[in-house]
Amino acid sequence: MSEKISVEAMDPSKKNSPVAGPIEEESTVMLDKASKVCYWNDQEFKEGQVVESDGAEYECNFGQWIKQD
Repeated sequence: MSEKISVEAMDPSKKNSPVAGPIEEESTVMLDKASKVCYWNDQEFKEGQVVESDGAEYECNFGQWIKQD
């Protein structure tokens, strides 16, 4: 896992990728339509990067932020 990056809380006036809760092992992802880039307050993050905001961690996964347990 990559080193986590501290970020400010999401600003709805800026470009942000959707946030999902932890993925269950039976979840399905539409890979053909998924982006491998995530945005947090207009900043671009690559697949697998982890950010931390207000004590919560989120991992960029197929164009969305997955909240980590």
